[in-house]
Amino acid sequence: MLKCPNCSAELRLEYCSNCGQRRIRPEDLSARRFFRELFDEVANLDVKFKTVRTLRGLLSPGWLTAEYLAGRRQRYLTPFKVYLVCAAIFFLSAPLAGFNLTSLIKSDRSGTVGRLASARVADTDPQRPLFNARFDARVQSVYTIAVGIEAIVLAVMLQLLFRKQHWPYGAHLVFALHFVAFMYLITIGAGGAHRLGMSTDFAAAVGYAFLVPYLVVALKRVYPDSMASTLLKAGTLTVLVISLNGLANFVAIRLTLAVA
Repeated sequence: MLKCPNCSAELRLEYCSNCGQRRIRPEDLSARRFFRELFDEVANLDVKFKTVRTLRGLLSPGWLTAEYLAGRRQRYLTPFKVYLVCAAIFFLSAPLAGFNLTSLIKSDRSGTVGRLASARVADTDPQRPLFNARFDARVQSVYTIAVGIEAIVLAVMLQLLFRKQHWPYGAHLVFALHFVAFMYLITIGAGGAHRLGMSTDFAAAVGYAFLVPYLVVALKRVYPDSMASTLLKAGTLTVLVISLNGLANFVAIRLTLAVA
């Protein structure tokens, strides 16, 4: 009876029903097979180049959105993938940028976060390091979900502010996803600045100092409107973004403390 060399399950068909590995054949070690696999790997570099090209385009306010709405989409990742890539970058960089329970407690001048954490597990409890580790792993996931919801709400506001454009909701969602993806990168930078000694409020102010002009230029590039109207709408959106960010932080911290 032929067995799969990978998992030792009974191999009846071309691919193993247990692990999915293809049946091994003598020609798999041939030069032709080697070069075919090499070609496939090189071809997959296009995905890597597309990711780099997309992130570079994201740094130019409104560029990716304008390209996508104009139908030039093949060279770039889809808006949802852009969001996921930047969310993944945030997820991996968050601990290094100070997005953990210890840093959150230190930066919370009200002491609320520390009291809530101590109510769950006392500072002197031997289980406290494990509790902190669980919190750090979960808060980023909860925050990512909250920011995803923020993009949906932001798109609704864009549709209201630019209703005269008569664009479908999906067009505004594209803009929102690109903007929130960029916001992830700014959040990492602000967190890193705080980690280097900058106060929380000042680091947040520096972050918004980059984010607000980005929003103004992006709106002006994507939505044809006068500069005065663009600035007014950008101000409205900025207030909304600040409010939603505060809510996302609040929900992420409180919910994670409740379930960690």
